[in-house]
Amino acid sequence: MSTYDRDYMRDDSRRGGNGPSSWSVVIWLIVANAAVYLLNNLLFYNPTRDWFGLSIEALGAGRLWTPLTYQFIHANLWHLIANLLGLFFLGRLLLSLIQPFHVVRLYLLGGLVGGAFQLGWNAIFSDAIIIGASGSVLAIVIAATTLVPHQRIQLLLFFVIPVTLTMRQVAWVLAAVNALTLLFGLASTDEDAVAVMAHFGGMFFGWLYVSRGWHQTSRTTLPRRRTGFGVRILREKAKPRPGSRRGETAGPANKAPFVTSDVDAILDKINERGFQSLTEEEHRLLRDQSEEISRRIDRES
Repeated sequence: MSTYDRDYMRDDSRRGGNGPSSWSVVIWLIVANAAVYLLNNLLFYNPTRDWFGLSIEALGAGRLWTPLTYQFIHANLWHLIANLLGLFFLGRLLLSLIQPFHVVRLYLLGGLVGGAFQLGWNAIFSDAIIIGASGSVLAIVIAATTLVPHQRIQLLLFFVIPVTLTMRQVAWVLAAVNALTLLFGLASTDEDAVAVMAHFGGMFFGWLYVSRGWHQTSRTTLPRRRTGFGVRILREKAKPRPGSRRGETAGPANKAPFVTSDVDAILDKINERGFQSLTEEEHRLLRDQSEEISRRIDRES
């Protein structure tokens, strides 16, 4: 059995029971968006875009809550489903790479930056009400792409055809689609046009957040623990020297440590910055060492 298969190497976030108390921040964001949609469109039959949607006019009228609330208002059911699917699949991927509060920050701040981008665009062309979580979700998508650009995921093209792409390829496709949408939108007079600049703003912030290292929890935020991130460092006890008296052990030269100094340094790096900070070579070293530890444990147990 590999060390990665043992209980202490598994992701603790997957444990726990059912119910709201065990929900991740991604599930809470999904529930919040779905609840707002139900309240607006099913109970009150009123999308209330004027009160909760973002626009230059809304800010001028003193509705200063709209840069936050617009991120939870959706035009229709398909608009909601598309955003929640992206949030569910790629939000969970990002949650496996960084701390939960960083995911919430990316959602909220990505939406704020996306809204600012769109407001700047609207100030040049024409003001319109901005709604939807697309900028927030795209901030999460691009943050995950920046962390693991070569991670492969499977998508259903037109909800039917399975396609496997890397995260980097997904990002390029999203950028191309939004660029084309922007070009076609310039010639359109549709009041319900896609807020493409909000998308670009969210994408930019997602890249900036990770590239500047804002996703890395500082030492003062979380205490440094030798067993952080589920990693347990094992040391083999010193063995008695042949012919020695009872209780006398071998010197340091005769000890057989489970973990080499190279791996020790990698474990320190994981404790400080998380698994996502490792290079491919460090991943290989850690994997090889874990397999060696597993073999030795299995032989001695």
